[in-house]
Formats: sequence, structure tokens, C-alpha cells
Amino acid sequence: MHNSTKLQPGSSWVKRSLLLLGLLFSLGCQQAFALVENNLTCTPSGTTGVVNLGDLAPGQYFEARMTGSCRVTRNFPYGSSLQHTQVWTETVDTGLPIYAWAAAGGVVPEQPWGNASTTCMSPNGSVCQPMTVGTIAPYNVLFYMPSGVNRPGNYSITFALTSTSIRGYEAYVDKIQTLTLKFRIISPACTMGSNSTQNLNFGTLNSNDFATSQQLANITLNCTRGTQATATLVPTQSAVSGRPGVSATTLAGLSMAATWADNNTAVTFNSPRTLNLTTGTNTIRLGFRPSLNTSASPTGSFTSQYTLNINYL
Repeated sequence: MHNSTKLQPGSSWVKRSLLLLGLLFSLGCQQAFALVENNLTCTPSGTTGVVNLGDLAPGQYFEARMTGSCRVTRNFPYGSSLQHTQVWTETVDTGLPIYAWAAAGGVVPEQPWGNASTTCMSPNGSVCQPMTVGTIAPYNVLFYMPSGVNRPGNYSITFALTSTSIRGYEAYVDKIQTLTLKFRIISPACTMGSNSTQNLNFGTLNSNDFATSQQLANITLNCTRGTQATATLVPTQSAVSGRPGVSATTLAGLSMAATWADNNTAVTFNSPRTLNLTTGTNTIRLGFRPSLNTSASPTGSFTSQYTLNINYL
């Protein structure tokens, strides 16, 4: 009993000490995380507010850029770093993230302000350096999604670019700029109804056959709704100068003329033609006709290759 009585005052002192230390720790934490704003005055020079990207295909790449400059209103002893946040609204995608890259060099990480990054804003690119009052620091940050969004729906995402001072001054923070992107992901209106590769066989030809030896390539598209498309024909062999729609074959002295069969006009290579596709089956028809070069009488087999690129939403 005597020993127990002696220990009671000591136990009470330990409790009071722990309580005091706990209060000090709590006060210290509150002071460390108090954020101080209005260290910069920033003026955007590029896109601001809400940007409507319209309709995008599943997986289509998209990007947005923030540009501008900030004037320092409170000294940064070691410099100020960049970071950003991104918030999806409406339909939320579960695909790959969007990345941010400073044009001066360096990743702008997705993290809250108050957490410094290693990419700084400064008058000299992305170099972290002291900035005194009156210093002008430009910013140029690209936000991009390489793989795009895959799931159809309406989307909205807001980017917030922020600044956090570094090396013990992380409490000094600022909102630099916000930008909201809105877009709709829609399923492709059409699918290919014909084979992606077609072979046209001209058989055996003589000089009397060239005027009537045209072969047709029929490319069909099955569309669930009306849409606008562009079709571009690209020859593998070189185009013949001064002869629209004519390209070389693998046989010297023999060329191939390509036409749009619906209006019998020569194809302009590498130039998109706009087409209005309707609900149901649509057919794009291309005509190909061998053509002798001047004063040539070639013999032998030949091939001529093309790629038709069709773009639509």
C-alpha cells in the first residue's frame, strides 16, 4: 500500500505531460497547414472558361492548353512549383488518366496545392529559382489524353492549375487558372460492309482494250444514322505529274487512272472528298483504268496499289 501511494502523483504528472504534448502537437499541425494565398496575380492569355469539344469518337485523342503569366506579389525565397487537379463530372470514365506537361519541360503532377512538385514556374523555363515582388513568370501547360475516352456518353472535366512555394514555404499557394472541357463520346455511325482489301483482276490486255478495260471497286458502309464522311485515296506508286488521278504502275510505260464512279471525275490524290452518308447501306465506287504512257508499248505483268481512308463519326 505504501508503494502504491507513492506512485499516484507520478502517474498524474505523466498524464498531464502527455496531455500538454498532445495540445502542442495539435497546435503545431494547425499552423503548418494554414495556406496563404494571393502571392501571385495571374492573367490567362489563351483558352479560358468552358470549351465545348463537340462529338468525339471512342478513343479519340484530345488536348487543352493553359497559357498566361503571373506577377509575383510576395517574395518566393526558393521558387514556386506547379501542380494541378482534375475533376470529372457527368459520366465518369474509368480509362487512362489525362496527363499535364509544362512546355518549358517537366510533368505537372496531379496533386493538391500545398504539395510542392519538382516542376517550377519562373522567368527562365521550369528552373526553380527565387522570385522577388514584381517578377513576371509565364506558364504554358498542355493537358492531353493519349487514348481518349471509350465509353459513349456526355463528359465534363475541369482542370485547376495551381502554384505551391517550395523548400519549407509550401503554405504559400495560389490558383493560377481553371479550364473546363465538355464533349460527347458517340459510337461510330457506320461499319464496313465490304472487305477491307479488294483485288481487281484486269486479265490479259492489248492496246485495243485500254479504252474500255475499267474495273470498279465497290466499298460499302452500313450506317445506323446519317453522317458526313471524308474519303481520301492515296496511291502507293507515285502520282503522274500533270495528269489528275493518274499514278504509275509497277510496269514501266503503263499508268493507272482513278475516278470517282458516281460522277466520273478524276480523283485528286491525298485530298479528302466530302460525302453525305445516309441511314442504311452506302456504296463508294471507284473506277480504275490502265493508261498507256506516250509512245510506250510495255509488255509484262503489273500491279497498282491504293489506300482509301474514310473518316466519319
